[in-house]
Amino acid sequence: MGDLIDFYLVQFYNQVETKYDSYEELFIHSSGPEFNGTAVKEINERGIPLRKIVIGKPILPSDASNTGWVNQTELGSFAEKGFSKLGWYGGIMHWQYSSDLSGNSIIEAAGELMKKCQKTKECV
Repeated sequence: MGDLIDFYLVQFYNQVETKYDSYEELFIHSSGPEFNGTAVKEINERGIPLRKIVIGKPILPSDASNTGWVNQTELGSFAEKGFSKLGWYGGIMHWQYSSDLSGNSIIEAAGELMKKCQKTKECV
């Protein structure tokens, strides 16, 4: 069935002690007893193409009940680094819509990734 799935919307927040609040935690190696081994690279190593992994993050600290929030500038930096170092360009989604009706958060978080994709033409 995997070939029939266009993308995976992965919730990288509210995961008890697994924080996903740094590039390392989100993209390379997640920690925490419950969700160890669920960073983007680790999911990819289990056979999911990087381009199909969409990172889901809360927009505001209040949108996360316990862990996973990072500000949009940091998230944008993580995304750009994920593209440059791993070739990831799956995208970013946010929780929750009502926290940013203007759409500025996604522009800030995905802006650098979008620029790199347009420049390199590698994100197809």
